[in-house]
Amino acid sequence: MAPHPDRTTRALRSLIGPATFAAALLAFMLLASSPARASSLLVDGFEAPDEPATSVLTGIGERQFNTFSPTVLGGVRGLYHHTYTNPLGSVSALAAGNGVLSSSNGVGVRNEVLALYGAFTRPKLQPDVGGPRLGLDARPYDSFQLDFTGMASTMNINIVLYTSAPLDPTAPLYYSTVGLNVAPASPGAALQVVVPFANDASFNFGQVDGIALVIDRANGTTGTAWTLDGFSLVSTVPEPTPAMLWLAGAAALGWLSRRQRPRAQA
Repeated sequence: MAPHPDRTTRALRSLIGPATFAAALLAFMLLASSPARASSLLVDGFEAPDEPATSVLTGIGERQFNTFSPTVLGGVRGLYHHTYTNPLGSVSALAAGNGVLSSSNGVGVRNEVLALYGAFTRPKLQPDVGGPRLGLDARPYDSFQLDFTGMASTMNINIVLYTSAPLDPTAPLYYSTVGLNVAPASPGAALQVVVPFANDASFNFGQVDGIALVIDRANGTTGTAWTLDGFSLVSTVPEPTPAMLWLAGAAALGWLSRRQRPRAQA
């Protein structure tokens, strides 16, 4: 049975009032002026260990060490410090912990630093024994974010994702890699670097099991120095806050009510 016209009209009119339009106006103001939230997931803030772990090389060499902490994604961070050019025997130093990952290299030194998470780690420092699979759904994110509090010169950054569950088993794609070169505005300046995910439609971003951050592997610059205090997955698409959504809904309700209001007959 169709609703009575008079009752329908009264119901619609009850929805159209000063409160509704005030809510609509407030929603518009909030949407125009309030910052929206962007989702993020901290991979590593380098808080652990409290007493930083260090590696010092004075020739061509390498060192690997692990840090186990619930503050690290997957519970373990593996670090690999490798000096591959050092004709003068200069110092190459790496420190991790107490909120930073930092590298400082003397004259003529070229090195690389790898920060490894999940399946890329080697908790027992045995090459054939991998770390825990992260099982991370990275689809809510579209970029990596690195927060440097200091960077002396041009740097090369590469990030590798690994999945143990490729989308197409007949043509499996286990890795997704993205890289770029960055430079500070001035030597020693802070820099926030946002690196978009690789456009790999065949990669399973729904199950990321390992993350590798590779710094300066392909950098021809010598004597580099930098300090990193945050490594995250982020979404560059803002998300509205719950209050903004609620008020936007109230505004939409008021607009629909006005649209459906019966026109007065001539």
